[in-house]
Amino acid sequence: MASLLDKAFDVNLFRKNAYKLVDELSNYLEKTITGKSELKVLPFNSPDEMFSFWEKDFDISTESNLNEFYTKIINSSIHLHDPKYIGHQVPPVLPAAALSDFLSSFMNNATGVYEMGSTGIALEKLVIKILAKSIGMNNSADGMLTSGGTMGNLTALLALRQAKSNYNIWKEGTKNKTAILVSEESHYSIDRAVRIMGWGDEGIIKVPINNNFKMDVNNLEDAFRRATKKGIEVIGVVANSCSTSLGLFDSLDEISDSCVKNNLWLHVDGAHGGPASFSEKYKHLVKGIEKADSVIIDFHKLLMHPSLVTAVLFKDGDKSYETFSQKASYLWEAKEEKDWYNLGKRTFECTKNTMSLKVYSIIRTYGIKIFDEIVTLLFDLGKNFAELIKERKNFELAVEPESNIVCFRYVDKTKKDEELNFLNRQIRKTIIEDGKFFIVQTDMKNKTYLRTSLMNPFTSIDDLIDLLNEIESIIKRF
Repeated sequence: MASLLDKAFDVNLFRKNAYKLVDELSNYLEKTITGKSELKVLPFNSPDEMFSFWEKDFDISTESNLNEFYTKIINSSIHLHDPKYIGHQVPPVLPAAALSDFLSSFMNNATGVYEMGSTGIALEKLVIKILAKSIGMNNSADGMLTSGGTMGNLTALLALRQAKSNYNIWKEGTKNKTAILVSEESHYSIDRAVRIMGWGDEGIIKVPINNNFKMDVNNLEDAFRRATKKGIEVIGVVANSCSTSLGLFDSLDEISDSCVKNNLWLHVDGAHGGPASFSEKYKHLVKGIEKADSVIIDFHKLLMHPSLVTAVLFKDGDKSYETFSQKASYLWEAKEEKDWYNLGKRTFECTKNTMSLKVYSIIRTYGIKIFDEIVTLLFDLGKNFAELIKERKNFELAVEPESNIVCFRYVDKTKKDEELNFLNRQIRKTIIEDGKFFIVQTDMKNKTYLRTSLMNPFTSIDDLIDLLNEIESIIKRF
């Protein structure tokens, strides 16, 4: 009788299961992107109901069919390829990127150390070179891929801290009161990174936004002066490209000029909006991004890659080596050498998967033009959706959208803001439980807005009209 290991590595069984899964996913994709799937965008269950479902599944014999299990996973998951998924900033994945992710998982080559992942490491350097050129940085730029925007922001801020201090923080610890300036609209990962670095409340100074919900450069200068008078050493600024809540872009040219004047490091959180660099139509939104000392860009948002793939770029490539100055003699012979091919010297991950394979496979197959196409299409869709909203008397925009993120709310002149906030939260709750659409919500200046991220190239104007009609229909139920 064959052992469990023999069965688990059976080539014919692997081939059979893989073929069936690819067939099922292909059928799923065909039905979903055309809006013909019978599955809801979100098959809503409470957390307890979902846990109970899978607890019962665990009682099923391990001899049960693997593909039946895969079908359960597909049916019970949120369906990002559905045109009516317009919620969080998570994309429908390109088939080629998914196949590359599968190949990467199967080969399991870690890219922290060259001898374990030489192919992926070479591809990573090439991807970074292509990306740096695309956003306007010169040949001295360098960087790496890492596991998500939160990790990317922390990596860049650690490099900032090391580069702008007059002593080696990595070896000696923090000696001074140190801080960075950030927009009130900065992503929570920036605040988290500062606290991880041990700077506390005073380490992150919020710069008031202007009436357009963007970082105000005059307020930036004032905040810098006030902090300096308090004896706080301000060493950097974080700008949004774009903000998470509203999808708005800070003025990078103006902020960069202020940073140069005050000898500050400029980091651009371009996790979502950085890919505007690829769009001929919308690259003006990130004008000045090439002047930043560091930039992060997520491929797993606008660029249709599976999670997680984040690029961390440094205008001066040497700065990418300053983040982690530590010895690991069992991994590297030349411990202080800046060898680009041992990525574990520059990232948190040592066992790092081959993220570059997903990105390079798309660039190699379709060229970077595909990134121009998706960004332009989705940003255009955002503007068109805003026009639809303005045409209806009981809806209002939070702001004119600059990207594919559109925030709006249902309004009724007979109701106060508190009542409207409750009403819009109930609208969102009803939509989620119905499962026909998936949207989220956000709060701005004590007002609750419905928030949509138009991530799917198959989402149409008709889908968005249906959403507004659905909201009006929900209101009649209350």
